[in-house]
Order: sequence, then structure tokens, then C-alpha cells
Amino acid sequence: MELTKTLKIASACVLTVVAIASGVAYKNGEDYKAKAKAEAAKIEAQRIAYANRPIVEATCVMNGYGEGDCKFTNTGKTAGPQCGYIEVEGPGVTTSEVFCSGLVQPYTTTKVDFSIPTVRELCDSGLKDWHDVCKFDFVKK
Repeated sequence: MELTKTLKIASACVLTVVAIASGVAYKNGEDYKAKAKAEAAKIEAQRIAYANRPIVEATCVMNGYGEGDCKFTNTGKTAGPQCGYIEVEGPGVTTSEVFCSGLVQPYTTTKVDFSIPTVRELCDSGLKDWHDVCKFDFVKK
């Protein structure tokens, strides 16, 4: 007895196989049932790894002299780092050196200080506050 069956392997992949009464599916001499199980196991392992990854986000503050800090908070289930730099944009653009949080444990926060000496010259308008002239952001690397 044969019947045709469509198996969803992943959201973007569909496989049609011929099911045989023995419970093993073959097409062109290959065991598609075993391939489907192996692919499903691989997808499940990727889903678990993704769910257990570190999620480290930076919240940064800076003054008009270019001195500031970033607080790196990990809301993920495993420890992990985050690296990046501060980019200041105004009449021109300047950046900090790349810096990293170090290993941030799950559900904890780590603080890292930074300094960009050229911010004062770049963002000084004389009449306005520096943040009215420039904006800054942490750029993940």
C-alpha cells in the first residue's frame, strides 16, 4: 500500500515523500523518513540554542565633554559579551574606540566607562546645549 504525504520540515522547507506500508519512506533509493527526522532534530537544536543565547543590550549616557558610560544588561539565559562603539553625529561625525562589556552573566548589569575628547569641539554651538546640536548612539560591532 502506498500513499503520498507532505511533511513540513521547517517553515521554509516542505518535503513530499511516498509512504510505504513498512513505515519507511523512499524516493530515488533514499530514506527520506530518516532525513526528515535528522532535519527536524537539527532544527530543534537550533531553536533551543537560540532560546538559550545571551541577550546583552547597552544603555549609554554621555555629557557634553564626551565622558560617559554604558550599562550592559543581559536578559538572556546564558552569559555573553557585547562590543561596539559610540558614534556622535552633528556638524561632523566622531566615534569612540571599540569597547566591550566583558562576560555579562544572565540577569546582571555591567558598567563600562568611555571618553571621546573631540565631542566638545564637535558639538559646541555657543548658544545651545550640546545635545541640541549632536546626537549619539551605541553601535554594536
